[in-house]
Amino acid sequence: MNVLERAECLLDAGSSGNMNFTVVVRYRGCLEASALRSALATVQAEHLLLRSTVRWQGDHCRFVPTAAPVPVALRPWPGDGPADREAVDQTWKAVTMADLRQRFIGAGEPLWRLSWLRGSNAGELLVTFHHAIADGLSAMALVQRLFTLLAAAEAGVAPPRVHDWDTHHPDLHRTFAGSATGPGVLPSEPPAVSQLSGRQDVGLRTSYGLEQIAAAPSAALLAWGRQRGLRLNATLHAAFLQALVAEGVLPPQTTATTVVNLRQLATPALPWELMRLLRVCVDTPVTVDPEQPLEFLATQLHGQLQQLLQADAPLQALAGITAALADNPSPEQFWRRSWRKGGLITNLGRVPVAARHGAFSLERLFFVANVEPIVLPDRPLVVLAALSFNGQLSLSSLQIEQQLSDQGAAVVMAAMKRRLLALL
Repeated sequence: MNVLERAECLLDAGSSGNMNFTVVVRYRGCLEASALRSALATVQAEHLLLRSTVRWQGDHCRFVPTAAPVPVALRPWPGDGPADREAVDQTWKAVTMADLRQRFIGAGEPLWRLSWLRGSNAGELLVTFHHAIADGLSAMALVQRLFTLLAAAEAGVAPPRVHDWDTHHPDLHRTFAGSATGPGVLPSEPPAVSQLSGRQDVGLRTSYGLEQIAAAPSAALLAWGRQRGLRLNATLHAAFLQALVAEGVLPPQTTATTVVNLRQLATPALPWELMRLLRVCVDTPVTVDPEQPLEFLATQLHGQLQQLLQADAPLQALAGITAALADNPSPEQFWRRSWRKGGLITNLGRVPVAARHGAFSLERLFFVANVEPIVLPDRPLVVLAALSFNGQLSLSSLQIEQQLSDQGAAVVMAAMKRRLLALL
């Protein structure tokens, strides 16, 4: 168990919430239960973490192997009947909320599970992970591999072989190279451990919303950013923050928090197929004016984030997590040391998942995750999960339902989408 995996387990156990996340996959094709279970067993055999569970001894936890298959819950999918399109499109939400709120308790079952909304020739797979065994990027690798196996079985051919990923156990203290700290060296002075004494855990729950942008405007947004030298995440983050401030959800002076995947910082770079939690958050203080042109804020966010990356901010964030774990805190103690300051974006960009897999086609792919159940008086935590698949942008909001209602979140997401489309 590396430092990030241990931190995620402590966060999960230290509050009334949990650190689950769910990938939602809409597919077309005749998927048989036997084929799905066989493909899941093959994927489990290829990744040790997918056939592991957590064992606790006091406040200490570790991974142990389990022979249990991944649980699959069958549920009806309304897409076969006369249900209206909106009802079909929103079926995922209630099931996902239930799956995300169900804690992985380490009782011998693996740390991931599926809910299968099964139709006759289409459906949705909702794949829920404990964040200690996977992140968004490796979860997408699993989706790609799963449908590669299903397509091969349908065609009656042998699937392509994969590398033995179980041999990869990155040592986070030696794997990453930084321009300021030197190859493989984390900052010598551990950062001060942040503590929020007034942090409250009152059983808050996360809710989810979804907005999608069609292929043509999605391509136009990518082109708009390229013309200005801006990464997509900066454009999305600027529109997100402007909408949050305009609707009074966040104060103008806030913190833009970005999830940074550490794979590209590794030496050599680690494969995206590797089933390991390898991401940290980088915080950027910012003042948001909703009336300014979005390009101004996007350019500012892009520049500041690039400066932070060059200054080894991800490695400093990793050192901060290491420092917070140094005295072997209890889950409750560690949870009080881990908190976010404002709106957050986790952006996977163009995921390496194909839309066509033999007789199967993937129509929709996005993800949602639980937000830490915290109370910060003037700064509710609202997360944007952005993903580009099959030419379309999927923008899902993750928010604590007692701090921002579904209706309020829908207003923010619609306002964000309008700001983005107004650029074109």
